[in-house]
Amino acid sequence: AAAQQRELEGALELQMQRLIIDSLPSPCKHGFDPFSAGHICDRFVHLYSITFDASSGNSSINAILDATDAVEDKYPEVLYDSSKMKHILSYFSLVGTQQILDGDDDAARITSAVIVVFEEFIASKVNKTKAGVCTQKLMEMVIADDHTLVSFFRKRITCSCLDKKHKEVKSIKKMGYCNNEKCPLPDGKVERSKMLYCTRCRYAYYCSRDCQEAAWSEHREECKERAEEIAKFERIRNHNEV
Repeated sequence: AAAQQRELEGALELQMQRLIIDSLPSPCKHGFDPFSAGHICDRFVHLYSITFDASSGNSSINAILDATDAVEDKYPEVLYDSSKMKHILSYFSLVGTQQILDGDDDAARITSAVIVVFEEFIASKVNKTKAGVCTQKLMEMVIADDHTLVSFFRKRITCSCLDKKHKEVKSIKKMGYCNNEKCPLPDGKVERSKMLYCTRCRYAYYCSRDCQEAAWSEHREECKERAEEIAKFERIRNHNEV
């Protein structure tokens, strides 16, 4: 009964979102072409939303991953279809842009992380243009500074709705996330242009050589797996290019 109630509430919320989107002037849909009622992309977003909400007691990242697993199980024909996913990513770009314009930057950060997960999934599993999913990008969007956040959505919409906001935040230094969980810097944030990265796996970034060395015992196994994954990917790509 509780599950049915959550599903009903999710359906009502989705209907309200559609009404809000449809009521916006066309220039303010930020390039999104609304789903028709009952369209499979509409159902995909509905399932994603209710699963995320049901997992919201966990960390935001875990809730995002739980919701992604749910749509992969239920709608693989959507998740592995670049055209449909482009439409869905346009929807989330609309949501995040509107959240920024409404002053809800924290919600926009979560929405940007959702987009990153899908974009990484498409690149690695569908288009096969890279090896694996980079969780570093996911972590950085969850804690993104205003400059990074606004730039992220501004590049993904077709209108100029974020141009004014971008002018306001472009002087803010873009920050990255140190992969050392015990990094002494506040929230592990460091100016992105000064970051170092693991040359073996190319996934983990650090604020300094000291942090990279301090995190090595925890990073070692993941680094090995990532490096093997990259080597396998490059062998296959080189073979296909011959």
